[in-house]
Amino acid sequence: MNKHIYTVGASVLAFAMGVLPAIALAENGESEGQRVTNTQVTAVTAVRVSDDESASSSDRGATSTARASEEVAENAAAPARERSQSFLFSLEDDEDMAFSLSDLKQKIEDRRQELNDEEASSTTPRDRDLLRNANPVRLAVHALLASRGLLGGGIGEQVSEIARSMNDSVASTTNAEARIQSRGFFSRFLFGGDKSSAEAISQAVERNQQRIDALAALLGEANVSVDIHAVLTAQITALEEAQVRLQALAEKEQKAWGLLSWRF
Repeated sequence: MNKHIYTVGASVLAFAMGVLPAIALAENGESEGQRVTNTQVTAVTAVRVSDDESASSSDRGATSTARASEEVAENAAAPARERSQSFLFSLEDDEDMAFSLSDLKQKIEDRRQELNDEEASSTTPRDRDLLRNANPVRLAVHALLASRGLLGGGIGEQVSEIARSMNDSVASTTNAEARIQSRGFFSRFLFGGDKSSAEAISQAVERNQQRIDALAALLGEANVSVDIHAVLTAQITALEEAQVRLQALAEKEQKAWGLLSWRF
């Protein structure tokens, strides 16, 4: 049985080595394709053992095959990871507070335009998509921070603290999403989705939902006009919708399997 598993693993690797380097070359460029080719030679050498050794050490051979395959995939994905942008979203000046409903609306619109301009100026389609996904949360964070003077001392400060935590979270989940999007075809074909990044997103979503519930409760206690309440409720709804999207992304990534996913 173990010898059969080893044979299947070696066959899968041989197939992958024969078919996928050309795809990796197209994906990562000529110099990066050469890196995949060099790693391919190492992987094939690692599984070239004698029949006698295979018969007596099939378990060890199967493990070596899987590790060699993983090394090939990781090297193929490395250039994409190196190109991945690190997102760190800074907060606005603490003095940028709204003192009326019209002032709050204007600050929200001004910030919306800034975020749209930042998205439009992104250098790659992938980064534009990442910013488009993150910007509703960033806008909501700005609105919540700007509203603290309208919400009253104690409640306003609690809302601001939660908003800052949401800002840290959106930077973290955007970076995890960037890692998922930059995962190369070669790695995905062999090993499926980026389970680590997907798990990080799921954990962030769980924490964020607790923060959103706390925000809704605080807004319910605040002594504000119906119009201000409606503006801030819309921002909380945007936060909730962002978490739904992130959770769907994480679940899809966790379910994505590759040829060698059964080994891990």
